[in-house]
Amino acid sequence: MSRVLALDTATHACTLALYAEGNLCGRHEIVARAHNRHILGMLSAILGGRALADAVDIIACGIGPGSFTGLRVAVSVAQGLAWSQDMPVHGFCSLEAQAHTAGHQGLLREGDRVLSAIDAQIDQFYGLWGDWRGGAFATDGEAFVCAPEGLLAESSCPATIVIGSGARYQERMPSDLISTARSLPDVTPDARVMAELLSRGSLASQPQPAHALSPQYVQREIGWKKLSEQGRRD
Repeated sequence: MSRVLALDTATHACTLALYAEGNLCGRHEIVARAHNRHILGMLSAILGGRALADAVDIIACGIGPGSFTGLRVAVSVAQGLAWSQDMPVHGFCSLEAQAHTAGHQGLLREGDRVLSAIDAQIDQFYGLWGDWRGGAFATDGEAFVCAPEGLLAESSCPATIVIGSGARYQERMPSDLISTARSLPDVTPDARVMAELLSRGSLASQPQPAHALSPQYVQREIGWKKLSEQGRRD
């Protein structure tokens, strides 16, 4: 198995983990718009004085969608580390990571129809549909962004659960898609889950050179608003 260093800063969580030779070491902190002040200290703690090249084979990074500023923190750190040691990088969808996290925390049931959602702040959310089957998250379609009232289904099945910060919009989503769904608004992507899954080869992810890694921005045209107008909660 590869030694995988995974990180994600797409949400309020700053999460970083190393899975190597069956051992998992990780940090997961809610830092709300302060990822850049925490992530390097977390990395140092996880490496425990070891050189990166002696501890890591592959770097995996959440590429969003999510907070614009947060995404750039994770991607820039991952690129810098990979460039310095000529290591491959795996970019993973943060919405998928969020769903895998919920599943591996025992919060999803077999057959659940899942809407993974991250608050996009300006009265919109990022979303991804999928199903929890056989201990894995099978996605439908691509990540999207929309207003709660504009949510469309990727299939005829309504959601049985909405996970992530975007769940705060659940009451405004179409009732035929969401009305009976459970809600888990506090779930965030966890690098500890992703590091282990990638190390074990449980996820389909292709390595790429550091320069090719880029954030996944799915934001459509939105008007610029002051922070006070965005309904920010962080």
